Order: sequence, then C-alpha cells, then structure tokens
Amino acid sequence: MTQEYGPTQDELLDEAAAWIARLRSDAVSHSDKVEFSRWLNQSDAHTRAFDEMADTWDTLGAAAFTPTAQSTPMPAPNTAVTERRRHWLPDFNLWQGGLAMACIAGLVAIITLLPGAPTVSVQTHSTAAGEQRQIALPDGSVVELNTQSTLQVAYTDEERNLVLVKGEVYFDVFSNKQRPFVVNVGSGTITAVGTAFNIYRQPYQTLVTVTEGIVRVKEARDATTPSPASVDATADQQVTLGRRGLSQPRKVAAAATIAWLDKTLVFDDIPLPQAIEELNRYLEEPVDASDTSLIHLKVSGTFSLEAPGETLQALVTSFNLATDESGQSASGQRLYLPNE
Repeated sequence: MTQEYGPTQDELLDEAAAWIARLRSDAVSHSDKVEFSRWLNQSDAHTRAFDEMADTWDTLGAAAFTPTAQSTPMPAPNTAVTERRRHWLPDFNLWQGGLAMACIAGLVAIITLLPGAPTVSVQTHSTAAGEQRQIALPDGSVVELNTQSTLQVAYTDEERNLVLVKGEVYFDVFSNKQRPFVVNVGSGTITAVGTAFNIYRQPYQTLVTVTEGIVRVKEARDATTPSPASVDATADQQVTLGRRGLSQPRKVAAAATIAWLDKTLVFDDIPLPQAIEELNRYLEEPVDASDTSLIHLKVSGTFSLEAPGETLQALVTSFNLATDESGQSASGQRLYLPNE
C-alpha cells in the first residue's frame, strides 16, 4: 500500500504566501474567503504556516512604510524565517518552484529605493544569544536590547519610526508630543509620547508591558482586519497583540517582566518546559524540554542570567532530570524525568 504524506513545511509556507496575496488583492471574493477558511482549518500545521508567513510579511511591510532611500547595510539572513520573506506579485502561483527566493534581493532594492522617498538613515541593532545591549537614540530615548533581538530605527523630522524585527526590547522614551514614537511589530504598532515599556515579540504573539506612562497598542490594517482595534495601557498593565487579535489590558507584575534588565529571570509556579524554553533564549546551545514527563513539574524563584548554562544545570539537578544518552533531538539535547 502506498503511504500518503501531507505537504511539507516549505510547501505550506508557499501556500500561505499565496493566500495572503489573494486575501490582500482588491479582487478578493466571498468564495475566496470561504475557501481560505477551509484551507486554514485543515490542520494546526496550516495555521502555524499562515501565522509565520503573515508575521514575516508584516515585518517586510513595516520596512516598506519607513522612508528608506538610503540605509545602513543589513546583516545577511541567517534564519529560516528571514530566508522565506516574500513580496506580493499579481500572479501568486509564481511562488511555486522557489521563484520567490530568487526575487527577494530585487524586491528589497525596490522598497529601499522608491523614487521620491526622503533620504533617511535606517540603523539596525542586534544582539546574539545571551547578549544584552543599551542603545542611546538620537532624540535622547534609551533602549535596552535583550538576547537574540533585532531593532531597526529610522527617524524623520515628523516621526520616530522603529521596527522590532524579533526579540525583546525595553524602551525609555524621551517625551515629544509633536514627534510620535512608533514601534512596529508586524501585527500592529505601539505608540508612545514619553513613557517606558517593554515589548517581547514572540513567534505567534507580542507582549507589551507598560512600566510608566501610557502607550497605545493598535492592530495592523490588512485584508483580514479592515477595522483595526486599539487599546491604551498604563503602568503595570500588559497587552497581547497577535494574529488572533488584540487583548484588553490586564494587571501584571511589571517588575518581574523586566527582571531581565538586572540579568535575572523570575518564574512564578510555571511549568518546567516553559521555564526552560525561556532560558533557551540565552543559551548558545538550547535544550529540548518537550518530553511529556516534564509537564507536571512547576518552577518558582529568581534565576541568574549571568551564567545561563549554570542556571540550566541547577534546574536539571533540582528536578533530577536525565539527558537522552542517544544524542540530541532536532531542538537540542533532550531532557526527561527518569522512570516516567
């Protein structure tokens, strides 16, 4: 009997890119939307592919809204996500066969060399695994980049435009009511005047935590969100922004959220796999904590990021975890609880 296999991840990403192009077309019909709903609900893999492609699409779109006739050199793509960035073409079927990859360089050049666009310098700041950096911006604002983060900054006389491409950044914004401070995270924007807040852009959602003042969080406008919602969040409130919509502000312990500024992680009775996933952001060689034997284990306490490898070893010792002797999984060395 011939075994049938579903589409590969790359094939699903190509299909997702085609769907985004179709949904954003002026010619999109009701039947197109019904057909898209059927495609999206076929499996969780379809949903993840659409979320990933929509996220990277919006990031590229964010670069397009920023006037960038000249920019500082961008680092070469080094992740699967950046390698899959696409831009819409009228015939979305052309994405099949890998043509999208061949067109990326030319499309980026078109975006950065739009005729008539004002000359604005775009500066890119990035951190490696375990690295944290403080950046002083030209207007007097200060940003702190957490591990594995990338932030683009483009200032004009009228606006202060930033794009958080990935990772986590804390913003201490210099007040200027005539010059909005706007951070684009793909699925929406965060606007502040003079305030302090933390943005953590995750693969499928973005968390915005306010520590001082007020920020406005707004969904991005697209074919699936013709009337984007917005909310205002104040100190010690957090908002979730993602492809599933915008949450209402909720009360949080903001100090725990930004504990990374003091090189610590604070866990309050969270599952061990979640704690290790967070710690993985700071490790050059992350580990796999997805084994089902770890799900019922909970972690509480404050942990140092000065030496994340030692912190991981302390967790392994505390819970008497074992390492898979057969080697490493695709996600890294596998941890599990013996005799489970």
